[in-house]
Amino acid sequence: MSKRLPIVKMLTFGILPSCIKKLVYRLQGNHIGRHVKLHLGSVVSCKTKFSVGDETEIGYFTSLSGDEISIGKRCNLRSAVMISAHRITIRDEVTISETAIIRAGHVSERSEIIIDDLVHVFPHTTIDPSCRIHLHEECAVGPGCGIFTHGSYKNILEGYPVSYGDVSIGCRVELTYNVFVAPGVTIGDDAIVAYGSFVNKDLPAGVLAAGCPAVVKRTKEQFAPTPTVEQKQALIKGILDEFEKYMAFSNIPMTTQDIKVIDANEVVVNGLYHFDLVNHKCSQPRNILAKELRRFFSRYGIRFKIEE
Repeated sequence: MSKRLPIVKMLTFGILPSCIKKLVYRLQGNHIGRHVKLHLGSVVSCKTKFSVGDETEIGYFTSLSGDEISIGKRCNLRSAVMISAHRITIRDEVTISETAIIRAGHVSERSEIIIDDLVHVFPHTTIDPSCRIHLHEECAVGPGCGIFTHGSYKNILEGYPVSYGDVSIGCRVELTYNVFVAPGVTIGDDAIVAYGSFVNKDLPAGVLAAGCPAVVKRTKEQFAPTPTVEQKQALIKGILDEFEKYMAFSNIPMTTQDIKVIDANEVVVNGLYHFDLVNHKCSQPRNILAKELRRFFSRYGIRFKIEE
């Protein structure tokens, strides 16, 4: 496995048209789904057969290198992204933004990155999966964050500490900006870690943590109490009012009859496309109104998995 950018391959094979690259990969026995886009300079280097799911897009000069690689459906790996590890598992609808680096500095059987559905890795992040890193569903790794599974540079024989350990970032966790997560740390579901924090110990679920080192500041009940049904209805109305203004600004026609709200639990678009606000699932949006509404909901932290 190449530990660094495969520059020669990116500047030769990588500059071929997407259709040619997909054909070559398929002829090699790899699974490339429907409507996959492999942009200029993008390459996948894998010792075994790899798979890329339907409608996934790999951006300009983005490289994936590993011994086992699996990428799900509707992922967006944007430009100038580098991913390198022994095992790479990226599930559905993952976004990895420009210039993110996910690279195992110490490659071994333990070197693994698992990224679950609807995860967003923001620009300028550095993730080192020398051991196993698991980013669970809907979590966000904000701009400038670092996640490391090893801490070693100075000589252990001279008394300096060396640490290795798996890292687990729970469902819907938000690492805001410039957060550093040390080896061996587990962060529970729904936790939020504030700007510039250093996380060197486990954090429980549903807390707001901050500091160097990070400590729990508040629980969810203290900083984000659950809205009542009436409050949820008002919030949904406000979001849809803003959506109507956004569509007018974007010159996309719609009427108030196009969208129907059902008991603050479900939104129906054109009588066809359902958005389940309780289970966070939606039917495949196939017209522009449904697609734009799904994207607009994400502005408010409301994300939907597409039901197949």
